[in-house]
Amino acid sequence: MNGRAVLLVVALVVLTGCVTGTPNGDDGTDASGTQTTTRHTTTDVEENVSAAFVADGNRTAVTLEVANSADERRTGLMYRQSLPRNHGMVFVYGGTDERTFWMKNTFVPLDIVFVAANGTVVSVAHADPQPNASDSELRRYESGAQAKYVVEMRQGFANRTGVEPGTRLVFDGAPPTTEG
Repeated sequence: MNGRAVLLVVALVVLTGCVTGTPNGDDGTDASGTQTTTRHTTTDVEENVSAAFVADGNRTAVTLEVANSADERRTGLMYRQSLPRNHGMVFVYGGTDERTFWMKNTFVPLDIVFVAANGTVVSVAHADPQPNASDSELRRYESGAQAKYVVEMRQGFANRTGVEPGTRLVFDGAPPTTEG
């Protein structure tokens, strides 16, 4: 390659890095705690699953992006500007535990649906963005019971569809599992 071609390749690599960005910290911040400019889209998660919430005999089909690795669960729906109707994310854990979520760097108001290993909804939280809150000021949303899955949907979904404790989450096919 001549010098001009090498320079062009280097410039493209640098520009690509500036457009997509890469978080340096686990939470979308760099080492100094400054928010990075990474933008996440539905293509960041490799897998989608079809599922349905079943409440009082009514079935509401949903498409869920699968967050089944530690990095995917840590990033979640951060930086998203919108979510399509009946589209969300399912956080998959290897076992059950009481789960706590927050809205760090999350711009879309969400319903956070905590689900037991058997697919039964144990609780629903209605979470609002807190754009300028420090970590210590962010509200925590707790499952209040053992949960294996946590589903995040655009806020209003649970009220519109009747999703509440006791509702069932049913995956089309085998439930997603954690990586590794």
